[in-house]
Amino acid sequence: MKFLLRLFCSISLVIVLLKSISWPELLQQLPHLDSGVLLIGIALGFYGIIISSYQWQCLLAAEHIHIDLRRLINLYQVGIAFNHFLPTGMGGDVVKAYYIGKEGKNTVGSASAVVMTRISGFFAMMLVSLPTMLLWPALLTSQIGMSYALVCLALIGALTLIFLAVKYIPHWLQPVWMQKRMVQSLLAIGTTLRHSIARPRTMCNATIFGVLYHIGYALNFYLYGRLLNVHVPFAFYLVAIPFVSLVAFVPFSINGFGLREGAFVLIFASVHVAMPTAMLLVLLMDVQVLLFGIIGGIIYLCSCGKKKEVSTPLSIHTSSHLSG
Repeated sequence: MKFLLRLFCSISLVIVLLKSISWPELLQQLPHLDSGVLLIGIALGFYGIIISSYQWQCLLAAEHIHIDLRRLINLYQVGIAFNHFLPTGMGGDVVKAYYIGKEGKNTVGSASAVVMTRISGFFAMMLVSLPTMLLWPALLTSQIGMSYALVCLALIGALTLIFLAVKYIPHWLQPVWMQKRMVQSLLAIGTTLRHSIARPRTMCNATIFGVLYHIGYALNFYLYGRLLNVHVPFAFYLVAIPFVSLVAFVPFSINGFGLREGAFVLIFASVHVAMPTAMLLVLLMDVQVLLFGIIGGIIYLCSCGKKKEVSTPLSIHTSSHLSG
């Protein structure tokens, strides 16, 4: 039922957006796109995958799991494939945690590393966006800026409560509640946070990689924006893209589809970017991510088609590594 509701929300949001677009105006821009700039944009997208894989490798090493970077890059793309072709935005995280846990023989440590990539990525996103908002307060309207700041504070508060409550939840709740999936997830996140606090150097390194990722991600959008003659300062992307990412993470739609595009069009309308242009910009990024998802799907299918040992059901060979 939850899946059907999310599917309905995604389809409804997409239909509303598509009906609001002047398709002739949008299609007129496609033939004028510079293929060289598109290739540079794809290279920037692959840079993001490499940086995220470095971040992941750093967190895995803290859990005494040592995996080759090329294998992590390939598996990262497999995760993108599962995010796009399974009805959940967390499907890729589950797949990555499962296979690395099997290969490293440390399922708990693998799951902890995946959770911390999300959390350190969130802190990195704030380190990029909040100082930008303070230095250039006129980038966003006061309503959008305030909404973003409040969401960030709410998430920080939630993580803090989870961190503090881990010690007491098992004593407060009855055993039947401890079997609930949500309670187990909260306990897992809180336990991971408590362990990560004891490794500040690892957290700092992971956050630095996260900062590099978010800057590259914003630059990726900025490049496509310049391609579409969107004359918006780069600093705007450093705030707008994290805002859209937070909106897309809300579990009201499948993998953020519809929510992400709607938030993107809304925030770019605040700087007088025409709706067809903003929609084309976000669609270019959607196609780019879908391309990496297709590559990840091919890697997954090819790896499953080969004979492997039982202990490593998804051994992604370095020969399958696809460069940018």
